[in-house]
Amino acid sequence: MGILIKHISEAWEPSDGARYLVCSKIPSSYEKLELFLSGWIKELSPGSYFEDFLKEITEESWKTFRRLYYADLISPEKEPFLSFLTKKAKEENITILFVEPDKTKNHAVVLKTLLELRMKIEEED
Repeated sequence: MGILIKHISEAWEPSDGARYLVCSKIPSSYEKLELFLSGWIKELSPGSYFEDFLKEITEESWKTFRRLYYADLISPEKEPFLSFLTKKAKEENITILFVEPDKTKNHAVVLKTLLELRMKIEEED
């Protein structure tokens, strides 16, 4: 099984598996039902503090964003949500939806990397 990432505007496909929106709010141009969501995990969203790093992405701002977002994700209050997504990704494909315009430098890329690392570590145990 595995983890996919897609922009919120990309159509649902059967290979998506369970689809999770990880952002603080659904953009007004989308309806929750049309996104075919399995869940909405606001708790793992980067939050407003991180928005400035993703407005005009430079290599430096991307490095800073990743470092700070990883640190935020590994806080104890986020653990239940990370555990849930890790477990789901081991059982079936999951797709993390993101809203940022950049498809290669966004929070879903960081979250996917962390979840894949957790899956690998759990495999080794």
